[in-house]
Amino acid sequence: MKTLFAALGTQGDIEPFLAQAEIFAEAGHEVVCLFPEQFRETVTQLGYEFVAFDKGFLELLESQSGKNIMGGGGNAWKQLTNYIKLAKNSLSLQHLLISQQRQALINHQPDRIVFHAKCLYFYVAAMAKPYHYTLLTPIPCLTHPSKDYPHIGLGKWKPLGQVWNLKSYGVINGLRRMAMKSFIRKYYSDFPSIKISAKTLREFELNQLQTFYSISPSLFPKPEIWPASAKIVGYYFRNQTKTYQPPKELAAWLLQYPKAILLTFGSMSNTDPLSNSKTIISLLQKHGIPTLVNTSWGGLEKAENSDKTIFYVNQIPYDWILPKLYGLIHHGGSGTTHQGAAHGCVQMIVPHIIDQYFWNRIIEQRKVGPLGASIHNLDTNKFEKALVDFWSNPDYAENAKSLAAQMRTEAKKDTVLQLVLNPHT
Repeated sequence: MKTLFAALGTQGDIEPFLAQAEIFAEAGHEVVCLFPEQFRETVTQLGYEFVAFDKGFLELLESQSGKNIMGGGGNAWKQLTNYIKLAKNSLSLQHLLISQQRQALINHQPDRIVFHAKCLYFYVAAMAKPYHYTLLTPIPCLTHPSKDYPHIGLGKWKPLGQVWNLKSYGVINGLRRMAMKSFIRKYYSDFPSIKISAKTLREFELNQLQTFYSISPSLFPKPEIWPASAKIVGYYFRNQTKTYQPPKELAAWLLQYPKAILLTFGSMSNTDPLSNSKTIISLLQKHGIPTLVNTSWGGLEKAENSDKTIFYVNQIPYDWILPKLYGLIHHGGSGTTHQGAAHGCVQMIVPHIIDQYFWNRIIEQRKVGPLGASIHNLDTNKFEKALVDFWSNPDYAENAKSLAAQMRTEAKKDTVLQLVLNPHT
Protein backbone atom coordinates (compact mmCIF):
# COMPACT_ATOMS: atom_id res chain seq x y z
CA MET A 1 0.00 0.00 0.00
CA LYS A 2 1.23 3.50 -0.86
CA THR A 3 0.82 6.36 1.63
CA LEU A 4 1.43 10.02 0.85
CA PHE A 5 2.55 12.18 3.79
CA ALA A 6 2.04 15.86 2.98
CA ALA A 7 3.09 18.74 5.24
CA LEU A 8 3.94 22.43 4.95
CA GLY A 9 6.00 24.26 7.52
CA THR A 10 9.26 24.24 9.43
CA GLN A 11 10.96 21.34 11.21
CA GLY A 12 8.34 21.22 13.95
CA ASP A 13 5.59 20.72 11.36
CA ILE A 14 7.49 18.05 9.45
CA GLU A 15 8.73 15.86 12.33
CA PRO A 16 5.33 14.30 13.27
CA PHE A 17 4.95 13.19 9.65
CA LEU A 18 8.45 11.73 9.49
CA ALA A 19 7.75 9.83 12.71
CA GLN A 20 4.68 8.22 11.13
CA ALA A 21 6.47 7.63 7.82
CA GLU A 22 9.08 5.61 9.73
CA ILE A 23 6.36 3.39 11.24
CA PHE A 24 4.58 2.88 7.91
CA ALA A 25 7.84 2.07 6.13
CA GLU A 26 8.85 -0.46 8.79
CA ALA A 27 5.46 -2.13 8.28
CA GLY A 28 6.30 -2.59 4.59
CA HIS A 29 4.31 0.28 3.12
CA GLU A 30 5.51 2.46 0.28
CA VAL A 31 6.07 5.99 1.57
CA VAL A 32 5.97 9.21 -0.45
CA CYS A 33 6.71 12.54 1.27
CA LEU A 34 5.40 15.85 -0.08
CA PHE A 35 7.33 18.47 1.90
CA PRO A 36 9.04 21.80 1.10
CA GLU A 37 12.11 21.48 -1.11
CA GLN A 38 14.36 22.31 1.85
CA PHE A 39 13.66 18.84 3.33
CA ARG A 40 14.73 16.86 0.26
CA GLU A 41 18.06 15.72 1.73
CA THR A 42 16.48 14.66 5.04
CA VAL A 43 13.81 12.56 3.31
CA THR A 44 16.03 10.95 0.68
CA GLN A 45 18.59 9.97 3.32
CA LEU A 46 15.79 8.11 5.11
CA GLY A 47 15.06 6.23 1.89
CA TYR A 48 11.60 7.61 1.11
CA GLU A 49 10.40 8.97 -2.22
CA PHE A 50 10.39 12.76 -2.13
CA VAL A 51 8.05 15.19 -3.88
CA ALA A 52 8.82 18.87 -3.44
CA PHE A 53 6.61 21.74 -2.51
CA ASP A 54 7.99 24.96 -3.92
CA LYS A 55 10.82 26.26 -1.73
CA GLY A 56 9.17 29.67 -1.73
CA PHE A 57 7.02 28.78 1.29
CA LEU A 58 9.92 28.59 3.72
CA GLU A 59 11.70 31.42 1.92
CA LEU A 60 8.62 33.54 2.61
CA LEU A 61 8.94 32.78 6.32
CA GLU A 62 12.58 33.84 6.08
CA SER A 63 11.62 37.17 4.47
CA GLN A 64 11.58 40.28 6.65
CA SER A 65 7.77 40.19 6.99
CA GLY A 66 7.93 36.50 7.83
CA LYS A 67 10.65 36.98 10.43
CA ASN A 68 8.74 39.85 11.98
CA ILE A 69 5.69 37.62 12.39
CA MET A 70 7.60 34.52 13.49
CA GLY A 71 9.49 36.41 16.19
CA GLY A 72 8.59 40.02 15.91
CA GLY A 73 6.46 41.49 18.64
CA GLY A 74 5.84 45.20 18.29
CA ASN A 75 2.49 46.93 18.58
CA ALA A 76 -0.77 45.65 17.12
CA TRP A 77 -0.56 47.95 14.07
CA LYS A 78 2.95 46.77 13.21
CA GLN A 79 1.92 43.12 13.53
CA LEU A 80 -1.18 43.70 11.37
CA THR A 81 0.95 45.39 8.71
CA ASN A 82 3.34 42.44 8.69
CA TYR A 83 0.47 39.97 8.36
CA ILE A 84 -0.97 41.92 5.41
CA LYS A 85 2.42 42.02 3.66
CA LEU A 86 2.92 38.31 4.19
CA ALA A 87 -0.60 37.52 2.99
CA LYS A 88 -0.13 39.53 -0.21
CA ASN A 89 3.17 37.84 -0.92
CA SER A 90 1.68 34.40 -0.31
CA LEU A 91 -1.36 34.64 -2.60
CA SER A 92 0.27 33.45 -5.81
CA LEU A 93 2.38 30.96 -3.86
CA GLN A 94 -0.71 29.42 -2.27
CA HIS A 95 -2.21 28.76 -5.70
CA LEU A 96 1.02 27.00 -6.69
CA LEU A 97 1.07 24.90 -3.50
CA ILE A 98 -2.52 23.80 -4.06
CA SER A 99 -1.70 22.86 -7.65
CA GLN A 100 1.25 20.81 -6.38
CA GLN A 101 -0.99 18.94 -3.93
CA ARG A 102 -3.38 18.10 -6.75
CA GLN A 103 -0.54 17.01 -9.04
CA ALA A 104 0.90 14.72 -6.36
CA LEU A 105 -2.40 12.82 -6.25
CA ILE A 106 -2.50 12.51 -10.04
CA ASN A 107 1.13 11.41 -10.39
CA HIS A 108 1.42 9.02 -7.46
CA GLN A 109 -2.13 7.67 -6.98
CA PRO A 110 -1.64 6.99 -3.25
CA ASP A 111 -3.95 4.60 -1.40
CA ARG A 112 -3.93 6.79 1.72
CA ILE A 113 -3.09 10.45 2.36
CA VAL A 114 -1.97 11.81 5.74
CA PHE A 115 -1.91 15.60 5.52
CA HIS A 116 -1.09 18.77 7.41
CA ALA A 117 -3.59 21.54 8.20
CA LYS A 118 -1.91 23.92 5.71
CA CYS A 119 -2.57 21.52 2.78
CA LEU A 120 -5.87 23.04 1.70
CA TYR A 121 -6.62 20.98 -1.41
CA PHE A 122 -6.72 17.77 0.59
CA TYR A 123 -9.58 19.03 2.78
CA VAL A 124 -11.87 19.13 -0.25
CA ALA A 125 -10.43 15.98 -1.80
CA ALA A 126 -11.19 14.22 1.49
CA MET A 127 -14.87 15.11 1.18
CA ALA A 128 -15.02 12.98 -1.96
CA LYS A 129 -13.10 10.03 -0.44
CA PRO A 130 -13.24 10.42 3.35
CA TYR A 131 -11.77 7.01 4.19
CA HIS A 132 -8.62 7.75 2.19
CA TYR A 133 -7.60 10.90 4.08
CA THR A 134 -6.37 11.69 7.60
CA LEU A 135 -5.59 15.11 9.00
CA LEU A 136 -2.59 14.92 11.37
CA THR A 137 -1.71 17.87 13.60
CA PRO A 138 0.56 18.38 16.64
CA ILE A 139 -1.50 21.40 17.72
CA PRO A 140 -4.84 21.25 19.61
CA CYS A 141 -7.61 23.87 19.62
CA LEU A 142 -7.55 23.98 15.83
CA THR A 143 -10.70 22.47 14.32
CA HIS A 144 -12.43 20.95 17.33
CA PRO A 145 -13.40 23.31 20.15
CA SER A 146 -12.41 23.37 23.79
CA LYS A 147 -14.42 25.07 26.52
CA ASP A 148 -11.22 25.80 28.40
CA TYR A 149 -9.17 27.41 25.61
CA PRO A 150 -9.95 29.64 22.62
CA HIS A 151 -8.93 28.79 19.07
CA ILE A 152 -5.16 28.37 18.87
CA GLY A 153 -5.00 31.48 16.66
CA LEU A 154 -5.82 33.44 19.81
CA GLY A 155 -3.32 31.52 21.90
CA LYS A 156 -1.39 34.66 22.84
CA TRP A 157 -4.30 35.86 24.96
CA LYS A 158 -5.60 34.33 28.16
CA PRO A 159 -8.70 32.09 27.89
CA LEU A 160 -11.82 34.14 27.25
CA GLY A 161 -14.32 32.17 29.34
CA GLN A 162 -16.22 29.09 28.17
CA VAL A 163 -18.82 30.87 26.01
CA TRP A 164 -16.34 33.02 24.10
CA ASN A 165 -13.76 30.26 23.92
CA LEU A 166 -16.29 28.15 22.00
CA LYS A 167 -17.40 31.07 19.81
CA SER A 168 -13.82 31.78 18.74
CA TYR A 169 -13.65 28.50 16.78
CA GLY A 170 -16.64 29.40 14.62
CA VAL A 171 -15.25 32.86 13.84
CA ILE A 172 -11.66 31.89 12.97
CA ASN A 173 -12.48 28.63 11.20
CA GLY A 174 -15.26 30.37 9.29
CA LEU A 175 -12.77 32.89 7.91
CA ARG A 176 -10.34 30.08 7.09
CA ARG A 177 -13.01 28.16 5.15
CA MET A 178 -13.88 31.28 3.16
CA ALA A 179 -10.22 31.59 2.13
CA MET A 180 -10.03 27.88 1.37
CA LYS A 181 -13.06 28.07 -0.94
CA SER A 182 -11.54 31.01 -2.79
CA PHE A 183 -8.25 29.20 -3.39
CA ILE A 184 -9.80 25.88 -4.44
CA ARG A 185 -12.80 27.08 -6.46
CA LYS A 186 -11.05 26.51 -9.80
CA TYR A 187 -10.77 22.79 -8.93
CA TYR A 188 -14.39 22.20 -7.91
CA SER A 189 -14.89 20.26 -11.15
CA ASP A 190 -12.51 17.60 -9.76
CA PHE A 191 -15.28 16.65 -7.34
CA PRO A 192 -18.60 16.61 -9.25
CA SER A 193 -20.29 14.30 -6.73
CA ILE A 194 -20.04 16.63 -3.72
CA LYS A 195 -21.53 19.98 -2.83
CA ILE A 196 -18.87 22.39 -1.60
CA SER A 197 -20.05 25.24 0.60
CA ALA A 198 -19.10 26.83 3.91
CA LYS A 199 -21.77 24.70 5.59
CA THR A 200 -20.69 21.36 4.07
CA LEU A 201 -17.02 22.11 4.74
CA ARG A 202 -17.81 22.90 8.37
CA GLU A 203 -19.89 19.76 8.87
CA PHE A 204 -17.25 17.58 7.23
CA GLU A 205 -14.33 19.03 9.20
CA LEU A 206 -16.09 18.89 12.54
CA ASN A 207 -17.77 15.49 12.38
CA GLN A 208 -16.48 13.36 9.52
CA LEU A 209 -12.87 14.11 8.62
CA GLN A 210 -10.61 11.64 10.43
CA THR A 211 -8.44 13.96 12.53
CA PHE A 212 -5.55 12.81 14.69
CA TYR A 213 -4.11 15.22 17.21
CA SER A 214 -0.54 14.04 17.73
CA ILE A 215 -0.33 15.33 21.29
CA SER A 216 -0.10 13.80 24.73
CA PRO A 217 -3.43 13.25 26.51
CA SER A 218 -1.52 13.84 29.75
CA LEU A 219 -0.83 17.39 28.57
CA PHE A 220 -4.19 17.93 26.85
CA PRO A 221 -6.95 15.37 27.56
CA LYS A 222 -9.57 14.88 24.86
CA PRO A 223 -12.56 17.18 25.50
CA GLU A 224 -15.85 15.34 26.01
CA ILE A 225 -17.57 17.42 23.32
CA TRP A 226 -15.32 16.12 20.54
CA PRO A 227 -16.79 13.69 17.98
CA ALA A 228 -15.53 10.14 17.41
CA SER A 229 -13.73 11.29 14.25
CA ALA A 230 -11.30 13.38 16.36
CA LYS A 231 -8.71 11.41 18.30
CA ILE A 232 -5.74 12.24 20.53
CA VAL A 233 -3.14 9.60 19.66
CA GLY A 234 -0.08 10.71 21.67
CA TYR A 235 3.06 12.39 20.40
CA TYR A 236 5.39 10.28 18.25
CA PHE A 237 9.15 10.76 18.12
CA ARG A 238 11.52 9.72 15.38
CA ASN A 239 14.82 8.13 16.39
CA GLN A 240 17.39 10.79 15.49
CA THR A 241 20.34 9.32 17.39
CA LYS A 242 21.23 6.49 15.01
CA THR A 243 24.23 8.26 13.48
CA TYR A 244 24.91 11.00 16.04
CA GLN A 245 28.39 11.11 17.55
CA PRO A 246 28.79 13.79 20.24
CA PRO A 247 31.99 15.84 20.25
CA LYS A 248 34.48 14.77 22.91
CA GLU A 249 34.34 18.28 24.38
CA LEU A 250 30.59 17.98 24.88
CA ALA A 251 30.86 14.57 26.53
CA ALA A 252 33.51 15.97 28.91
CA TRP A 253 31.37 19.04 29.67
CA LEU A 254 28.36 16.87 30.54
CA LEU A 255 30.50 14.84 32.95
CA GLN A 256 31.63 18.04 34.61
CA TYR A 257 28.07 19.38 34.94
CA PRO A 258 25.67 16.53 35.75
CA LYS A 259 22.83 19.00 36.43
CA ALA A 260 22.63 21.06 33.26
CA ILE A 261 19.96 22.48 30.97
CA LEU A 262 19.37 23.16 27.28
CA LEU A 263 18.52 26.61 25.93
CA THR A 264 17.00 26.50 22.45
CA PHE A 265 14.59 28.54 20.34
CA GLY A 266 14.32 25.94 17.57
CA SER A 267 13.42 27.50 14.22
CA MET A 268 12.18 30.73 15.81
CA SER A 269 13.75 34.11 15.10
CA ASN A 270 13.27 37.34 17.03
CA THR A 271 13.94 41.01 16.50
CA ASP A 272 17.13 41.20 18.58
CA PRO A 273 18.71 37.75 19.02
CA LEU A 274 22.08 39.03 20.25
CA SER A 275 20.64 41.30 22.94
CA ASN A 276 18.15 38.65 24.10
CA SER A 277 20.92 36.04 24.16
CA LYS A 278 23.14 38.29 26.27
CA THR A 279 20.30 38.95 28.72
CA ILE A 280 19.41 35.29 29.17
CA ILE A 281 22.98 33.95 29.23
CA SER A 282 24.15 36.56 31.74
CA LEU A 283 21.36 35.50 34.11
CA LEU A 284 22.19 31.83 33.63
CA GLN A 285 25.81 32.58 34.56
CA LYS A 286 24.76 34.77 37.49
CA HIS A 287 22.87 31.86 39.02
CA GLY A 288 25.44 29.23 38.11
CA ILE A 289 23.19 27.24 35.77
CA PRO A 290 25.28 25.12 33.35
CA THR A 291 23.68 25.49 29.93
CA LEU A 292 23.95 24.06 26.45
CA VAL A 293 22.96 26.84 24.04
CA ASN A 294 21.59 25.65 20.70
CA THR A 295 22.12 28.49 18.21
CA SER A 296 20.61 26.50 15.26
CA TRP A 297 18.37 28.84 13.20
CA GLY A 298 19.73 32.08 14.64
CA GLY A 299 17.18 32.90 17.32
CA LEU A 300 20.06 32.66 19.80
CA GLU A 301 23.62 33.88 19.29
CA LYS A 302 26.93 33.37 21.05
CA ALA A 303 27.47 35.93 23.79
CA GLU A 304 30.95 37.30 24.31
CA ASN A 305 32.73 36.50 27.56
CA SER A 306 30.66 33.38 28.21
CA ASP A 307 32.26 31.34 30.96
CA LYS A 308 32.90 27.59 31.00
CA THR A 309 29.37 26.83 32.27
CA ILE A 310 28.02 27.78 28.82
CA PHE A 311 28.55 25.33 25.95
CA TYR A 312 27.43 26.28 22.43
CA VAL A 313 26.11 23.78 19.86
CA ASN A 314 24.52 24.14 16.44
CA GLN A 315 21.76 21.50 16.33
CA ILE A 316 21.68 18.48 18.61
CA PRO A 317 19.26 15.51 18.70
CA TYR A 318 16.82 16.14 21.54
CA ASP A 319 16.28 12.42 22.16
CA TRP A 320 20.04 12.09 22.79
CA ILE A 321 20.61 15.11 24.98
CA LEU A 322 17.40 15.59 27.01
CA PRO A 323 17.66 12.35 29.04
CA LYS A 324 21.00 13.69 30.30
CA LEU A 325 19.66 17.06 31.48
CA TYR A 326 17.69 18.58 34.36
CA GLY A 327 15.57 20.76 32.12
CA LEU A 328 15.27 23.08 29.18
CA ILE A 329 14.34 26.66 28.37
CA HIS A 330 12.76 26.92 24.94
CA HIS A 331 10.36 28.67 22.58
CA GLY A 332 7.41 26.35 23.29
CA GLY A 333 6.86 24.52 20.03
CA SER A 334 4.68 21.44 20.36
CA GLY A 335 7.49 19.04 19.49
CA THR A 336 10.01 20.54 21.92
CA THR A 337 7.40 20.71 24.69
CA HIS A 338 6.55 17.04 24.19
CA GLN A 339 10.19 16.00 23.96
CA GLY A 340 10.93 17.74 27.25
CA ALA A 341 7.89 16.22 28.95
CA ALA A 342 8.61 12.71 27.65
CA HIS A 343 12.16 12.85 29.01
CA GLY A 344 11.21 14.15 32.44
CA CYS A 345 12.67 17.62 32.03
CA VAL A 346 11.66 20.69 33.99
CA GLN A 347 10.64 23.33 31.44
CA MET A 348 10.40 27.08 31.06
CA ILE A 349 8.94 28.46 27.86
CA VAL A 350 9.84 31.80 26.30
CA PRO A 351 6.95 32.02 23.80
CA HIS A 352 7.31 33.78 20.46
CA ILE A 353 4.04 33.13 18.57
CA ILE A 354 0.55 31.58 18.61
CA ASP A 355 0.48 28.04 20.05
CA GLN A 356 3.63 28.59 22.11
CA TYR A 357 1.64 30.71 24.56
CA PHE A 358 -0.80 27.81 24.88
CA TRP A 359 1.97 25.34 25.73
CA ASN A 360 3.42 27.87 28.20
CA ARG A 361 0.14 27.74 30.14
CA ILE A 362 -0.03 23.95 29.90
CA ILE A 363 3.46 23.56 31.39
CA GLU A 364 2.52 25.84 34.29
CA GLN A 365 -0.79 24.03 34.85
CA ARG A 366 0.90 20.63 34.90
CA LYS A 367 3.38 22.08 37.43
CA VAL A 368 6.49 20.98 35.56
CA GLY A 369 7.81 24.53 35.29
CA PRO A 370 6.93 28.18 35.86
CA LEU A 371 5.01 30.42 33.49
CA GLY A 372 7.64 31.90 31.19
CA ALA A 373 7.90 35.44 29.86
CA SER A 374 7.35 36.32 26.20
CA ILE A 375 10.40 37.02 24.04
CA HIS A 376 8.81 40.34 23.08
CA ASN A 377 10.13 43.14 25.29
CA LEU A 378 11.90 40.60 27.49
CA ASP A 379 11.65 41.79 31.12
CA THR A 380 14.90 40.97 32.94
CA ASN A 381 13.39 41.00 36.43
CA LYS A 382 10.44 38.78 35.53
CA PHE A 383 12.66 36.39 33.61
CA GLU A 384 15.13 36.13 36.51
CA LYS A 385 12.37 35.43 39.02
CA ALA A 386 10.98 32.64 36.83
CA LEU A 387 14.50 31.31 36.17
CA VAL A 388 15.29 30.95 39.88
CA ASP A 389 11.99 29.13 40.40
CA PHE A 390 12.67 26.88 37.40
CA TRP A 391 16.12 25.93 38.72
CA SER A 392 15.42 25.52 42.43
CA ASN A 393 11.83 24.29 42.86
CA PRO A 394 12.02 20.55 43.71
CA ASP A 395 8.33 19.99 42.95
CA TYR A 396 8.92 20.67 39.25
CA ALA A 397 11.50 17.89 38.96
CA GLU A 398 9.27 15.40 40.78
CA ASN A 399 6.22 16.30 38.68
CA ALA A 400 8.26 16.12 35.47
CA LYS A 401 9.32 12.56 36.26
CA SER A 402 5.71 11.55 36.99
CA LEU A 403 4.52 13.12 33.74
CA ALA A 404 7.21 11.29 31.76
CA ALA A 405 6.10 7.98 33.28
CA GLN A 406 2.48 8.66 32.24
CA MET A 407 3.53 9.45 28.67
CA ARG A 408 5.53 6.26 28.12
CA THR A 409 2.49 4.19 27.17
CA GLU A 410 0.49 6.81 25.28
CA ALA A 411 1.78 6.75 21.70
CA LYS A 412 1.48 3.08 20.79
CA LYS A 413 3.48 2.28 17.68
CA ASP A 414 0.71 0.95 15.43
CA THR A 415 -2.22 3.16 16.54
CA VAL A 416 -2.11 5.64 13.67
CA LEU A 417 -1.12 2.99 11.14
CA GLN A 418 -4.12 0.81 11.95
CA LEU A 419 -6.57 3.71 12.08
CA VAL A 420 -5.37 5.05 8.72
CA LEU A 421 -5.70 1.61 7.13
CA ASN A 422 -9.04 0.83 8.81
CA PRO A 423 -10.81 4.17 9.25
CA HIS A 424 -14.30 2.71 9.81
CA THR A 425 -13.26 0.84 13.00
